[in-house]
Amino acid sequence: MTSRWRTLAAFGVTAFALGSCGGSDSPCAATPGAAPASVQAPEDCPVDTVIAVDATGPLQDRALARDAGSAAVRAAEHTITAGGHLRMVVFAGDANAVEVIYDDEVPPLEELDETRRGPMEHDLRRALGSTIDSALGVSDDDEALAARVRALARGGTSDIARAVRNALREVKGHSGAAAVTLVSDGVQASDQLMLARRLQAGDSTASLAAQLGELLGDAEGVDVLQAVGLGRLPGRVNQSARRTDELVEIWKTACEQTGAANCETTTEL
Repeated sequence: MTSRWRTLAAFGVTAFALGSCGGSDSPCAATPGAAPASVQAPEDCPVDTVIAVDATGPLQDRALARDAGSAAVRAAEHTITAGGHLRMVVFAGDANAVEVIYDDEVPPLEELDETRRGPMEHDLRRALGSTIDSALGVSDDDEALAARVRALARGGTSDIARAVRNALREVKGHSGAAAVTLVSDGVQASDQLMLARRLQAGDSTASLAAQLGELLGDAEGVDVLQAVGLGRLPGRVNQSARRTDELVEIWKTACEQTGAANCETTTEL
C-alpha cells in the first residue's frame, strides 16, 4: 500500500472524542444529503467519514474521472466543515491495495475555539480535490501518483465488496456519527461474486443481493452507507434501463441487509 495522506496531514490534528453535537448532550446523527454522495448532519456534529473510490472505470474516461472525484470531495464536505475522522482511498482490482489520499482527524470548530472556518477548511478541500484529480488522471499535477493508481488496476478484478467491508471496519473503529461512501459503477467482479456476469445469465436479483450483503458485512452503528455512480461506465457506454435498475436494487437490498441506519444507492455522481 502506498500513501499520500501524510502530505495532507498538516490539515489534521490529533484524535478527539466524538459522539455529541458540539456542546449538546444529544447524540449526533448523519443522513444522506440531497446531492449525490453528500452527507448531512447538524453543523456542530462531527462525522467520521470513509470514502472508497473505485478507479477502474474512471482511469479509462477523464470525464467520468472528473465526476467521480467531485463526488468523493462532496462526500467529505460535512467532515471538512464540522470535523471528524476523514479517510479517502482509491482502489482498483485488489481492494486491499489502496492509494490513501487522506487519513487523519479534522478538528471541529469547538476544538479550534472558532466560530467560523478559516483557510484550513478551504486548503483541505482544495488539496483533496487536487489529489483525487491527480490520482484519477484528471490532471497531470502528480504523475507519480497517477502511475501508482494505474498500477493498482493491473492483473485483478474489481473487488468492490471488499473495499466497502474494509471501509466499514475502519469507520466502526471510531466513535460518533459515521458515514461510508462508495464511488463506483458497482459491478462487483471478484471471484466471490461475478455480479455483471450473473445478471447477464439471469440470476435473480434477490439471490445476488443476499450474497452481496454477506460480502459487505456488518454496518450496525453506521449512520450512512451509500453507493453512488452505480452503472456509470467509461466511454459513456449505456446499459439498459432494466440492467441499471437491477444493479441499483441489488445494492439497495444488500445495504439494508448490513444493518446500516440509512442506505442510499444512485446512478448519479
